[in-house]
Amino acid sequence: MTKNKKQGEKRKPTAKDWAKIRAMYLRGESLDFVMEQIPDLDIKRSSISEKMSREGINKKKREIEERTKNKLYQRVEEDKIQANERHIQLFNESLDVIQTLLEQYKAELLEGKAKPRASAYNMDLIMSGISKAQRGLRVALGMDEEGNLQLNQPEVLVIEGFNEKDI
Repeated sequence: MTKNKKQGEKRKPTAKDWAKIRAMYLRGESLDFVMEQIPDLDIKRSSISEKMSREGINKKKREIEERTKNKLYQRVEEDKIQANERHIQLFNESLDVIQTLLEQYKAELLEGKAKPRASAYNMDLIMSGISKAQRGLRVALGMDEEGNLQLNQPEVLVIEGFNEKDI
């Protein structure tokens, strides 16, 4: 500053100032924020707005926002696909476990084992697991877009005085 200029006096923006303003404007900063960052400039909000419009910066800003939004949508879609693939894998693995249990229970029953694990309660749990896996897979595979996961399963009744061996 020259000796004749006062400390609080404002100046006209230079090309460098306009480059800084453009960058902030393209980043989506508000005009109030831009004005706060350049308090030493003699400029109005409307002047910034008009210049950005004349230079096509508003159009460029919309294009940037649109590309950013599209990238975000694409990333969200990719995340959904990965989550569904993971869910499908987990449902399939859970069905493998259920199949192993059923094979063990069947072997115990065929052997005539005195106390097989294939009780009514355990079989109900297995059938419930199969039902839940099926419903989860239908949603993950897009076969049930509604996400109809309401499980109407019968309750297991415990009958007092009834011996498990008699089942």
